[in-house]
Amino acid sequence: MSNKVPFSLSKNRAYLTISIFLIYTYYIYIIVDTASLGNTLNHSNIKYMIGVLLKASISTLFILILSSVFKLKYLNLLLFIIISIISSIVLFVKIQYGSFELGSYISIMETNTKETIELFNSVDIPLVVLLQLMITPLILFRTNQYLGDLKIKLILISAFVLLIGLSSSQAKNNSIFSVALTGEVVLVPMSRAYYILFNMPLLRPIALSQSYSKLKEIENSPIKAEWENIIVSNSSNKKNYVVIIGESVQKSSLFSYGYHRKTTKPLKDTNGMTLISDPIAPAPQTGMALSRILAINNKLNINNNLNIIDLANIAGFNTFWFSNQGQIGIYDSPITNIAKRTDLTIFHNKSYEQANSDFVLIEDLEAHLDGNSNNVYFLHMIGSHFDFCERTKNAIKLEDAYREQLKDDQNCYDDTILNTSIFINKVVSLLESTSLDYEIIYFSDHGLVDIERKPYKSHGVGSLFQRKALEVPLIFISSRKTSSNMQNTTYFMRDFPHTFAEWLGVTATQIDYTKSVFHPSIKQEKYALNDSSEIIYFTK
Repeated sequence: MSNKVPFSLSKNRAYLTISIFLIYTYYIYIIVDTASLGNTLNHSNIKYMIGVLLKASISTLFILILSSVFKLKYLNLLLFIIISIISSIVLFVKIQYGSFELGSYISIMETNTKETIELFNSVDIPLVVLLQLMITPLILFRTNQYLGDLKIKLILISAFVLLIGLSSSQAKNNSIFSVALTGEVVLVPMSRAYYILFNMPLLRPIALSQSYSKLKEIENSPIKAEWENIIVSNSSNKKNYVVIIGESVQKSSLFSYGYHRKTTKPLKDTNGMTLISDPIAPAPQTGMALSRILAINNKLNINNNLNIIDLANIAGFNTFWFSNQGQIGIYDSPITNIAKRTDLTIFHNKSYEQANSDFVLIEDLEAHLDGNSNNVYFLHMIGSHFDFCERTKNAIKLEDAYREQLKDDQNCYDDTILNTSIFINKVVSLLESTSLDYEIIYFSDHGLVDIERKPYKSHGVGSLFQRKALEVPLIFISSRKTSSNMQNTTYFMRDFPHTFAEWLGVTATQIDYTKSVFHPSIKQEKYALNDSSEIIYFTK
């Protein structure tokens, strides 16, 4: 006589099998990087896939163990909701950007409630993410009921420990940030513990938080100016200098750079413009990019003691920093740390809770414009930061035949460019009202890439990283010039301090004019950083 398995037991086993399959499939999707797979089946691809399956197995076992530990209903509810939220965020980032890397973690850490709301308003959250958020607690509650047997728990834990041992042996082949005794940022082999955390999507934020804290510690260390042998040419010639820092501006979206919509039409009649044809931002995100634009740097290392604010101060200029961006994050950002070196600093969004119009910076400039001394004014715009339609809800709109053909977010983004050009024009008009000559620089911290989903523009992070994410405008306007022109130059903006020094007519021991955009034979290494702080070299 055959032993029949009760229907309810068979049903429970089937449900448990399906649950484990769903969890395992999720982790394979999260962990695998299609860019690492070739089109042909070879030893390297087989080895990579075995690694993916091993890491997915470890994460699945961890979830099963975690879901079976506690029996208290409300404790499990809290735990499963936390797991669901983290898993959904990781899935969203995977779909949107390809992977959850350090750059994504930094963005989350330095984003407040208002920015989070703007993000969710400006993107379409995939249905699968919402389903994941709702279904995950239900799956974990059911697995909790079926995995309560002590013998099963011991089997799960034993398998987990065994696989952890096998996987962590690869730690030495992977690197993380560290700080050498000299103070330089270096890459060192991962410890086994860090490697385990880094390769488990649910626990990866713990690993990334260590790298984030280390970088923040370095970025926000006290600044002590190290400039040597500063010499100023023509210091008796009084002049106003204005540096306008844009945000998230694609060079390809400017009419001045060939875009089909007249987004920069207000600049058409502006004389004395020099447009640099091919500027390349240091990185695809503000913190990583602008910190390198403002200070001498090399690869992973940024020397904030050699920043352009201190250079101008020591050279005898009056310095001002007016910002429409916030002092964000749990620390002052490295940008704020440098900005506070100016003689006068004004932040209009101290907690980033209010997105004022950038034209408030024009009021700051007008209030502090001095016609009797050498001054350097930094105007840090919120510019084309998402939500694009939030940025332009009360702004001038670009009215043309293309408007009906584009999505709202695409039109709003182009409207941000139009208003940026109006902003630049107002700065020019204000400077022309004084008796002094003037010089203006406009650039964006980084660019964006085009995507097929809302909001149709995105930071070039994760799998979206590409050269276009770094292509930004760089425009000079001078009262001494009467005509405008395009300078055919590829220029890596990480060497901007050298350009800034020559622009001011300043030399110093640490300044190298061959790295200035004005030099006829620029000498630069052709590299930038991606959001994982990997150095990416370009052939052109």
